[in-house]
Amino acid sequence: MSRLPIRWKLTLAFTLALTIVLTAVGVFLHFQLSTDVDHEIERDLRTRAAQLSGLLMREPISSLPTAAAEQLEPDETIAQILTPTGGVVAATAYADVQLLTPEQLRDAAVDEVFVDRPGDQQLDESLRIFAMPVQARDETFIVVVTDSLDERSQTLTSTLGVEVVGLIAALIASCVVGYWVTGLALRPVEDLRRRATSISGHDLIDGDRAPLPVSPVKDEIGRLGDTLNDMLDRIGQAQAAQRDALEQQRQFLADASHQLRTPVAIIKAEVELAQAGTTKGDELQAAMTSIGEETDRLSRLTEQLLLLAAADEHQLSLSREAITLRGLLDEVADRARGRAQLQGRKITVESDETTIVADRQRLEYALGNLLDNALIHGAGDMSLVGEHVGDAVTIRVRDHGTGFSERYLAHPFVRFAPTSSTGRGTGLGLAIVHAITEAHGGVVSVANDVGASVTLSLPTDPARPVAVPGSDPTAPAGASDQERQWSSH
Repeated sequence: MSRLPIRWKLTLAFTLALTIVLTAVGVFLHFQLSTDVDHEIERDLRTRAAQLSGLLMREPISSLPTAAAEQLEPDETIAQILTPTGGVVAATAYADVQLLTPEQLRDAAVDEVFVDRPGDQQLDESLRIFAMPVQARDETFIVVVTDSLDERSQTLTSTLGVEVVGLIAALIASCVVGYWVTGLALRPVEDLRRRATSISGHDLIDGDRAPLPVSPVKDEIGRLGDTLNDMLDRIGQAQAAQRDALEQQRQFLADASHQLRTPVAIIKAEVELAQAGTTKGDELQAAMTSIGEETDRLSRLTEQLLLLAAADEHQLSLSREAITLRGLLDEVADRARGRAQLQGRKITVESDETTIVADRQRLEYALGNLLDNALIHGAGDMSLVGEHVGDAVTIRVRDHGTGFSERYLAHPFVRFAPTSSTGRGTGLGLAIVHAITEAHGGVVSVANDVGASVTLSLPTDPARPVAVPGSDPTAPAGASDQERQWSSH
């Protein structure tokens, strides 16, 4: 049964249900017919018994017919007038046949009795016997009349045959009609299947596919069509996001390769010059210094890539401890002040003594990256502002430069994304800030406020992450899935 097509399953279920209904109706009609025939026989027997009783009361007993007479019953049924002891007073036929047993005679002497007598050697036909007491001439007589049951049996048998034939014909017709109606009902499903087979992967990605045909009636088939269309839309969106993610990954690998290739090329050139023996004294010292700087640059880039890889796998470990917000910002500002003074710029810190539980080293690294970006791409003085707002702590890093480009603000945490119209990129700095903040259960937002402004929102309680602002396009930590994939490749 489980291997049958659904069309045949529905057809068989329809046929089975119709079989049960028709059988029940046939049994009821057959029972009703049998009851009606029995009532008709009993009514006829009562009528004949009443006629015989009237004859008994009007005529003298000596003038009643004998066993061979036919005045009482012109047909071939039997009629008898008996005494309570069973003696035959008069009979139309078979006067020597005892129709009632002694027990039945006793009952008939008191009240009316209906008895069915099967055929035997004396009487071939099965009979229905009606016996009733009659008072005549100050005596009690028993009037007995019979009717054949063979015609009843023939009538019921023929009717049963017609019912069986009709039932078989109705079932055959129901199978044909059920199969046709089921096919008609499943036609929309077949249309959905046929249309779905013509949809290719490119149709899903491009988003220009024609929707599956949907019934205008919101029934099960209509809801199935809507669900399949929604599912195909989601698959198309997921494939488009995957394609964009792969493209971003390829771009990231190209940018990362370029970033790695530059320090390696410089180191190789400096080493070759040193090995050539043409550099001496101060030039050799400068070459060694350059090699050291490029080695540090290469080391930092490697560490950043490892950190982002751990964040992508949700394996970025944190060593949480209680730290004061003011102390954290002062430490980060002190490390960057030397470079800022060389550029004639200042770093100010504004914060209270709020305590948070976080990984101090990771946060110092993230804030240090923000100051590095501000020193490289920004202009003017810089500020670190920390404050306690509700269940979160916000840290804002701001400069007074030209700010971020509109292109960058659309996807602020794409790795190596350009920060301004000059085309210079952030490298991995803001991507790392995003990864570290998200690992703490916080969110990051970027904006243009006088200059570039980056805000970190960190929970004071690690067990209660900061709510993600779903409607803010500059808060990618909780923005779209596509931006999440951009920021993870």
